[in-house]
Amino acid sequence: MATKIYEDTVTKELVIIRGTLESRFASFSDLSRVNDNSLSLTITHSQSGKTILDPTLFSDLQDEGGSAYGTFAALKLALDGFFDSTI
Repeated sequence: MATKIYEDTVTKELVIIRGTLESRFASFSDLSRVNDNSLSLTITHSQSGKTILDPTLFSDLQDEGGSAYGTFAALKLALDGFFDSTI
C-alpha cells in the first residue's frame, strides 16, 4: 500500500496517509527530513529522534491525488513549503 505525503494547501500541515491512518503535523512541529542520495526520504522528530516516516523510496510516495512523485525533486518541491522556516 502506497503512502501519501503532502502539504495541506489550506492548513499548511504535513499530511502522511498510510492506508486508513492519517497523521497531520503542524508547521514548526520540529520535524526534519533526511534525503538519502535523492532516492529515499526519512522524516524524524528533531527533539525526540522518533521516526515519523521510515526511509521510503520517493517513487513509493504519492501526492494528495494518489499520483506517484515522478522525481525526487518533485517530492522535495511539494514538501518545501512545510519545511520552510521563514513562513
